[in-house]
Amino acid sequence: MISESPKTLDNVTRVADINPEDFIDRFVRTQTPVVIGNTQAGTPLSRITTAEAATEAFGDLRIQVQQNYTSPLSRGVAAARRQGLSQKVRNKIEEWPLAEYLDHVNKNPDTDLLCVEYHTPAAVRELMKDPNVCGVPWASEDLVSFMFVANQGNYAHLHFDGDFRNVLLYQVFGRKRVVMVPVSARDKISPSMNFSKLLIQNMDEEEKLDLLRYLGAYDCVINPGEAVYFPPSIWHYVEYLDTGASINFRFGREEFARKLVDANRVPFYPDLHALLSHLATVTDQDVRVGLEDKIWSEARTVLATEYADSAERHRAVQEMYRALMDSTLPDGPLSRHVDIDCPVAEQMAVERHDSPSKLWREELMLGEPI
Repeated sequence: MISESPKTLDNVTRVADINPEDFIDRFVRTQTPVVIGNTQAGTPLSRITTAEAATEAFGDLRIQVQQNYTSPLSRGVAAARRQGLSQKVRNKIEEWPLAEYLDHVNKNPDTDLLCVEYHTPAAVRELMKDPNVCGVPWASEDLVSFMFVANQGNYAHLHFDGDFRNVLLYQVFGRKRVVMVPVSARDKISPSMNFSKLLIQNMDEEEKLDLLRYLGAYDCVINPGEAVYFPPSIWHYVEYLDTGASINFRFGREEFARKLVDANRVPFYPDLHALLSHLATVTDQDVRVGLEDKIWSEARTVLATEYADSAERHRAVQEMYRALMDSTLPDGPLSRHVDIDCPVAEQMAVERHDSPSKLWREELMLGEPI
């Protein structure tokens, strides 16, 4: 079933095509989202624009299926609220053929099962190409690609990704509403680790628009065959307007960002990512190197310290990044609208510290932490 398109701010630049140099200068260096029209032009994947075509092309393809790990934050899924938040730590993950999943959502349109951050299978990679805009010259590692599949009405809660990669998201079939909030607005959205306490998924359409204007957000709908660029660690919220599938391309990171992020056992601290976003805007190389040396010296010391437990470690690391951010910003410390941390977010951080499962680190291709 195709839903009506919601009213959006529709304030993201759209281009039919762009060369890598212009893409870097106009959008990457300015940390500005953009929708690009033909990144898969001429590939077999570009001809797969419906669920039916996807089922015919690779319906036997096995995908990872799990409960939306933010279902406890949705007013519509009461049973999930009793389970608590988790992502690839406690969640039960199963492998289903794509055709079986699409049949399941047709029969169970309110399901919160979805495929999220699943390494793009070889059978799909053979049908596509890596867009030329993904080859940034400073990359110190390989590109990573993930696949996402979900039903109409599913969503991604407002959050940022922990690996600090530039990301290009290509929409295969179905439509998505994509909202992005600049890193600089993080205090307005009341962050707890890499999750916001704002529950956009529970708001009506006018409430969403009022909030997004206040946040200075980018807001658009992407259609099959289009791709949208996410600057590193930008806060984002996504709605599946139709049952759909998408594939992302996560660019290789610059060396210092890779080293600092990977050194963290749990790399989801808002001020860590705000620091890296600020560094990306520093054009004086000597100033930037000096800031990097200062940040690395303090981070390495705190991260290598032994703590009584993971909760104490979490609080020490969080405060270290907050202090670094406050001392690094040229305009002085940020105001902190909400300085009480969400106990659910702390629980998630501690759980990730203590869990023997490293699946989420492996899938993001993060290096060994300190």
